Amino acid sequence: MMEQRELASRTRQGSALRLFTGEAPPLREWADEPLMQAHAEGMEAAFEELVRRHQKNVLNYTFRMVQNRHIAEELTQEVFMALIKNAERYQPTAKFTTYLYTIASNIVSKEWARQKRRPKLFNLAGFWNRDRADQEVDPIETVGDDRANVLTAFQKGEISEAVNAALKYLPEHQREAFVLRRFQDLSYQEIAEITEVPVGTVKSRIVRAERALRPYLERFREYVS
Repeated sequence: MMEQRELASRTRQGSALRLFTGEAPPLREWADEPLMQAHAEGMEAAFEELVRRHQKNVLNYTFRMVQNRHIAEELTQEVFMALIKNAERYQPTAKFTTYLYTIASNIVSKEWARQKRRPKLFNLAGFWNRDRADQEVDPIETVGDDRANVLTAFQKGEISEAVNAALKYLPEHQREAFVLRRFQDLSYQEIAEITEVPVGTVKSRIVRAERALRPYLERFREYVS
């Protein structure tokens, strides 16, 4: 047994050495955690790969949380700036997505607190950016070929808009749990770690969110399970 453990240890060490001797696979094949560690050691290309992989999802998350594209873009930049600032303290004790969305959740929470202190003003920016937001931040993406059903694509677009519009009626803690599970595809355990509540509480929030959303999505019940 001891020899097997020593061999496994040497194999891991050898693999780690190969990462820095020119024998490593392309960065696109690396897992997130080694990429973050490489970024912490100063590899700019590793950080660029993390941004490439996760920027769109983080933007979609922040957009659904704050319901404002301009603010969502700013918050997304803050998230990745935090990855830079905190890189040296990073420890791969959890999945990278848990680490990433914990940062994003904290930044969104601070924005919610700012909004509550901020006086309510009529925002013209939403009118000017509406078309752009609809095109670039779409929670349901349609991938098809020349035979794609145009009607189905239209219906999916309508569902996307309806879901986004309905999310603002959810309490913040329910909205976050629902989005992290249904759109970011995180596990209940990951969401529990991010939001610092028990797994049972996460499940309860998601069920309550789905129940609250049903009246707003009634006309789409054929497409929304």
